[in-house]
Amino acid sequence: MTTATLRGLPPGPDEPVDEQLAGFEADPFGCVERMTREYGDLFTLRLGGLGNEDLVDVEHNGAWVFLTRPDQLRAMYAPDAGTSGALANQLFFGTPEESVGYIDGTLHRRRRSQLHPAFSGGRDYAAIITTAVDEHVARWPRGERFDLFTALQALTSDIIAEVVCGGMPTGVKAEIAAMLPRMENAKYSRDEVVAADRELRAYLDRHLSGHRQRCDAAGVDDVSAALQRHAEAGDEALTDEVVRDEVFSLLYTGFSTTANALSWAFLEVLADQRVRDRLMAEIGDRFATRPVPGEAAKDLDYVDAVLSEALRLHPVSALNGVRMVVEPLVVDGHELPAGTVVVHCAHVIQRDPRNYEDPLVFRPERFLGAPVDPYVFGAFGGGARMCVGRGYARAEMRVILAMVLASVDMRAVGPVPAARQQGIFMAPERTECVVEDR
Repeated sequence: MTTATLRGLPPGPDEPVDEQLAGFEADPFGCVERMTREYGDLFTLRLGGLGNEDLVDVEHNGAWVFLTRPDQLRAMYAPDAGTSGALANQLFFGTPEESVGYIDGTLHRRRRSQLHPAFSGGRDYAAIITTAVDEHVARWPRGERFDLFTALQALTSDIIAEVVCGGMPTGVKAEIAAMLPRMENAKYSRDEVVAADRELRAYLDRHLSGHRQRCDAAGVDDVSAALQRHAEAGDEALTDEVVRDEVFSLLYTGFSTTANALSWAFLEVLADQRVRDRLMAEIGDRFATRPVPGEAAKDLDYVDAVLSEALRLHPVSALNGVRMVVEPLVVDGHELPAGTVVVHCAHVIQRDPRNYEDPLVFRPERFLGAPVDPYVFGAFGGGARMCVGRGYARAEMRVILAMVLASVDMRAVGPVPAARQQGIFMAPERTECVVEDR
């Protein structure tokens, strides 16, 4: 028996584009939950081009089809799906740049191979991370409320600035790290975010000039210099502007999503004494001595499970993978026309009781000793465009979560809050905490 293919889009609301977009932007997670209840596992939102219609060369129909079941994701991420991640990301992020997220095909694979050695998790950044954690935690106020999200943004900004631009002068790295949080915090207006984006790109332009030569002369290395070496070796796609945009993208994604995910992890741990006790038992005195031993962050299985559970319950976006359909694509019996944007909606998938028992309960044990199914866990996207920095991000978050909890007594002010848009990504709407020395 065969199932007929339906031509056209899955069901969805019929309000004007402006109204649908406003509703989605006001509460992305609430919107997709409501759409799932009303229209089922496959639904269409009319979001237009998010204001970025002039950046794509495919005439699209403004339809965003949200995928919320594993079999739908298999169709989306199939090698022959006939979709473009580059065009979709141009719409989503609103930029025509040519960094790794905005290119397709052979060029995309080559760029990923250039970045992979630095961010696969194989390179050891433990010294950078542990030094930064010690310096930042020492500055956190004792016995009074402070905003954990802001503090984690400052910490992860310093770390990624050192990883990507470590060969630059100390003052330059500090300025880069100070600029980053201005692009991912709800207290800044859209105009301020755009201005901060433009300012950082211009700043990088000035300081990338001659950077590789200075690194070579000083016998130091960083990701920026490595990209410049690839350009000098004959990679014509790596123009000065593309190198600048690649460095910008690595800096931005390297601090924003990490700080957001860590905020959720800390708040969930602080809200559950059972989880906290088990976590502290595993951490023990691994981080009691300085310098921190290189093996301190190894075999922290429960820490890893806590991070995975935080990423499952609190994905940083309702749009965890986006592709533009460039050839008709059949998903769950619907033939989607070229120009449709298909969306991997991890928030719905990862809170679906068909995929996780008691999905709204924070239970790290579900990730102990069990393989992770990439079609029900999409914290780092999926398919060939899965986040190139996922190994680095996991290693960084593991060290930060464990070191901070080992260093200070910490409590959250209030229960685990709702999510809030903090720029492009989602983070807790409140993260007041208090720390005391042990």
